[in-house]
Amino acid sequence: MAWRRFKDDPSLPALRRSVDDAAAFDELYDALAQRVLVYFARRVLDGQLALDLTGETFALVFERRASFRGTTEEEQEGWVFAVARSRLSRYWRRGQVEREALGRLGVEVPTAGDEELERIDELAETAQRRERVATELTRLPADQQRALQAHVVEERPYSELALEWGVSEQTLRARVSRGLRALASALDAHVTEKMP
Repeated sequence: MAWRRFKDDPSLPALRRSVDDAAAFDELYDALAQRVLVYFARRVLDGQLALDLTGETFALVFERRASFRGTTEEEQEGWVFAVARSRLSRYWRRGQVEREALGRLGVEVPTAGDEELERIDELAETAQRRERVATELTRLPADQQRALQAHVVEERPYSELALEWGVSEQTLRARVSRGLRALASALDAHVTEKMP
């Protein structure tokens, strides 16, 4: 039977074997959970949120494991990180709405302890990344700095800023876009420099 071939074939990635042997999923989790956690922590700069997103990612990976068709560790890793990117994108789109709904309903989400959150920050080098973002932000042209501060940090809408500053929304969008691209490029270059 095909299921026995998947279950008993150690050459297949753990995700593929986990379809018929749930214990194989532990192997996948042990191999990738910390990297996925760091991936989220470096992007959301919040240890608790990174833990939540990591949990969601692995729950979804487990739920959809039967649809994975890869045969290598690299394909498995790519598939897991594709799910993680999807979770992050979903969070950015829906996160605020969900947090507001939980608040209205009075639902308290369990949180990690201080030591766990400190360890996540340490793994993700959160303090260093915040410092690097602050440094790179000061290197941007003043109009891009101001636009990023107002729209991204303060979450003010383009329409409000355009009216207040006497510029078009398109101009503001361009400033924010250029600023974000410059920050991303500088941060990517910094990460590449640090790699062995």
